[in-house]
Amino acid sequence: MKVSVIIPVYNVEAYLPACLDSVLGQTLRDIEVICVDDCSPDGSGRILDEYARRDARVHVLHLPENRRQGYARNRGLEIARGEYAYFLDSDDEILPETLEELCAAADAERLDVVYFDSRAVYESEDLRKDGASYIETRKGVYPDTVVSGQELFELFWRQNEWLCYVQRQLLRTDLLLRENVRFPEGVEHEDELFSFEAILVAKRARYLRRAYFLRRYRPDSVMTRPPSPRNFHGYFMNFVLMDRFLREKGIEDWAANMCLMHMHERFSNFYGKMSGREDIASWFRPEEMDLFHFYAACRRVQGYYRPLRQGLEEILRQYRHLWIYGAGVVAERAWRALAETGFAVEGFVVTKREGNPETLFGHRVVPLAELDGDRESTLLILSMTRPVCAQVAPGLEAQGWRTAQFLD
Repeated sequence: MKVSVIIPVYNVEAYLPACLDSVLGQTLRDIEVICVDDCSPDGSGRILDEYARRDARVHVLHLPENRRQGYARNRGLEIARGEYAYFLDSDDEILPETLEELCAAADAERLDVVYFDSRAVYESEDLRKDGASYIETRKGVYPDTVVSGQELFELFWRQNEWLCYVQRQLLRTDLLLRENVRFPEGVEHEDELFSFEAILVAKRARYLRRAYFLRRYRPDSVMTRPPSPRNFHGYFMNFVLMDRFLREKGIEDWAANMCLMHMHERFSNFYGKMSGREDIASWFRPEEMDLFHFYAACRRVQGYYRPLRQGLEEILRQYRHLWIYGAGVVAERAWRALAETGFAVEGFVVTKREGNPETLFGHRVVPLAELDGDRESTLLILSMTRPVCAQVAPGLEAQGWRTAQFLD
């Protein structure tokens, strides 16, 4: 068997026939199509069974309950017999010559992974506008030779063209099995971790500048849904597992660290958007929340978090109550640096309520006028740019508040 095409299926009966037709119509006939029905509530399961009756290359696995894409893809990979594995979503399509040409390139140069491009298909003009940032064809300069996965990863990052979409890569199956590259289960954005691991363990990789994959932008898909706690949870868990992977493999690489930094930025941004929602904790198991508090404070990526400036620790130890003044980027970095060095803050202080969240990182955001407490034992850590600090500090000190600047 040359290629195992693995397709998780959920609630896509309107798009599924076109997807399956694009795969079964490949010029390469030596394939198997493993469709994992993720307990779809619509007619998708029936459509899959009909295709399986008509074409022996189609194999259907019906899951008894919905487990989401990562789980479904892993179950498909477990029974895959193909020399190569290709993961396709059930509402997308590929060009007829895709698998034949990709396999020919992989065979000729004994590649572990082949990367390629895509073309977007939008169902409305509004979706076209929303998807304007989607990179269809990479514009960067790439070698016309075989390189290691790590070298190619660095080239992608250097040219701001790293894309985690598994639908845009053909992978050697024994590489995935040997290196235990799997999708995280039960989380969103599962291809972030999978693609990260796959490219870093690949010894021989190549990029082909051809748009074989047709990405469909439609309403109510994973790509177009509004942000939710699921996104926050998914980005956070991917960050944790990516960090763990680098540690276990002993990989020290600037591009990998940049990717880790980017993932941290994503879950941090989503945390800010989700702050104050009572249902956030319901998306996490207790051990995951413990991990969050640890990783939110760590400075794993050198240079990402600014350490406490010289002499500030001695100042902080003189006060019983520590508050961060500010709620922006500098305040976020201050909170992380303080947590990483063992200082607990009571919350964040802002000039006024309007335009600021009610909580940040689980702490209250309090307007200055509402802040109570003994001013002799309370320190406001000014976490903003130096020019703004110069404007704010005199007024606070005139009111009797003790202040210290986070930045030099």
